[in-house]
Amino acid sequence: MGAIGYYGYLAARVPPHRLLATAARRAVRGARNRLAPPLAPSPRGLLEALGCDGPAGLAALLARPRPARPAWSPEALRRALERRIPGEVERALGRAEAAAAGRFVVYGREVDVRRADGGTDWQRDPVHGGRFDGRAPSAALPPAPGLDPKMAWALGRGEHWVALACGAVLHPRAAGGDALAEALAASVTDFAAQNPVGRGVHWTCAMEAGLRAWHLATALWVLALRRAPAPALAAEAARLLVASGRFVLANLEDGGAVPNNHLVCDWLGLLACAEALPEWPEAPRWRALASEGLARTLAEQVHAEGTSFEGSVPYHRFSLELFAAGFLLARAGGPPPALAWRLHAMFRATRALAAASGDLPQLGDNDSGHALALRARGPTEAGYLCALGAALFRDPALLRPGAPADDAVEAAWLLGPEALDWLGRARPGPPPGSVSFPAAGVHVLRRGALEAFVSCGPHGQRGVGGHDHNDKLSFELRAAGALAVCDPGMPVYGRAPEVRDAFRSTRAHATVTVDGLEQSPIPPGRLFALPDAAGARLLAFAPGGEAERLAGEHRGFVARAGVVHRRELALAGAGLVVVDRLAGRGTHAVELRWPLAHPAPRLREASAAEAAALARLARLARLRRPADPSRVVEVPLGPAGHLLVAFSAPAGLAPELAPSLRSPGYGELVPASVATLAGPLACPAALATLFLHVAAEGSHPR
Repeated sequence: MGAIGYYGYLAARVPPHRLLATAARRAVRGARNRLAPPLAPSPRGLLEALGCDGPAGLAALLARPRPARPAWSPEALRRALERRIPGEVERALGRAEAAAAGRFVVYGREVDVRRADGGTDWQRDPVHGGRFDGRAPSAALPPAPGLDPKMAWALGRGEHWVALACGAVLHPRAAGGDALAEALAASVTDFAAQNPVGRGVHWTCAMEAGLRAWHLATALWVLALRRAPAPALAAEAARLLVASGRFVLANLEDGGAVPNNHLVCDWLGLLACAEALPEWPEAPRWRALASEGLARTLAEQVHAEGTSFEGSVPYHRFSLELFAAGFLLARAGGPPPALAWRLHAMFRATRALAAASGDLPQLGDNDSGHALALRARGPTEAGYLCALGAALFRDPALLRPGAPADDAVEAAWLLGPEALDWLGRARPGPPPGSVSFPAAGVHVLRRGALEAFVSCGPHGQRGVGGHDHNDKLSFELRAAGALAVCDPGMPVYGRAPEVRDAFRSTRAHATVTVDGLEQSPIPPGRLFALPDAAGARLLAFAPGGEAERLAGEHRGFVARAGVVHRRELALAGAGLVVVDRLAGRGTHAVELRWPLAHPAPRLREASAAEAAALARLARLARLRRPADPSRVVEVPLGPAGHLLVAFSAPAGLAPELAPSLRSPGYGELVPASVATLAGPLACPAALATLFLHVAAEGSHPR
């Protein structure tokens, strides 16, 4: 799809008056920012505007624990954590001390971020080794081939400031807590000195400024549980908050055809600036704009069923963190926020989408985005959100039976020891069953130890597909919580466009490719666009009965190959049967690929007991051809046992195994594998794949 085709697609999806209005806003803001760029106030001007005699008075203004109501003492929190979450105090102190020593975790790697002359090397990509120009205008940074700005942004978002504040509050010795508070002050002061507004990589978009402001405000509120910020920290933090509020408002990311999670970050950051420094003259306007903006984006970007409109389950998690943070801020500063029921629905959707392991499926992009920096979390982890939602709305149905105690860490910090005690007493609801989210195009089949997370529906962002992949009819499969059939994930965005396009391609996913075609053509040079040409739709969703059943189709190959791809899934206690039907004419090059999370599966012959179980599965799905027991794939699942993958296919097609890679989180690549069935196939045709879970405790299939 070329530029003309892409803009024609946008015009068909987005009303022309909206496109014109967004273009006008961009032009007006650009002109205003050139005439009066948003800058930090002078120290004297800041104190005068706030009516403070000096930095000590400013420190007193910032010494207000929020957003929790009421405040609690560090001793009460420490006792609650020690009682309910053993080891959490020590973990928080270890994280804080690592941050004070300049050791940060950046996308799964611990890196040393210290400059040779002291402080943090803020402009560095600590993973790929180079640096961005810290003095160049942010709007015109010189090219930095091979570098990823997201790696530098991970340093500048201020998550380590929250870690330092948590450590300062929990440290058992006053001197130790003071040292961590001093490290926080030094880091904030160093950031302000090394990153003047409008210069370098950290002021390239409002989203980053908004997240940084939220984390700075969170750090100040946490620190206030123990002590007022030092005058030097108060002065630099207040100037940075004012500069951030001005910058966010001047560069608000509502100018795209379909504003997305960036705009939510903007509103959250603006509200954090207003709530952290309510005496600032601009704060009332910021609060009003941000509160209304968050309510509007919640209505626009979250379906009534509780799922994000992003077209990505990991981005649903990120959006939920952002909206939950905004809800807490708005609730602390005034009447109950609007549309609380929709936020509650987001928590319920998260509970329904979370696997038995507590992880979300990687369907769509995953940039490991995180807004609640009170504990390090894995890139697909979601159990902590179930606990937070349960405590926030007093809804025990959101809790997971047998969940680890540390799911409750965020609720403890944000809502206090009383919420932690409530979580300890609450009785979790029953595990979720099969569930369908048609607006998001995500559906879950559950029976026994098996869970299948299926992508089938429209592209997100109203069809623009900025965070979508060509994964229609693909799925992730877990057995007893262990990931078996996987999504490839997303290791990179702009640093390597060709890699991004490969990981969002049809061939990268657990689905069928016909004649090497994409389900939806990938627009060249548009990393965050995937206009929906597949037209995927759910044909049937039938939970219960002898099996959990789902059927769907997409028409992405019709225009170029004349083939409709339909997929039927039947999940029973014994396993899962997937039937792929290709409706069309002629002979086509067909490739059925199953990406596997384990790097070393093996081909072997099924045992007699396994062959009998596969035959029962084939009868359940009413297959005309039995699965071939002489060539099955065994996928190790650790304590969960193993998964057998067998095929029922026309003569001449046989499974092959090959090494592969998958991305469990942004910027990460680990060894994986892929099982492939490929060759010419006369259509109409059908292929069947049988997945049999064999529990570890015995040799007999479940």
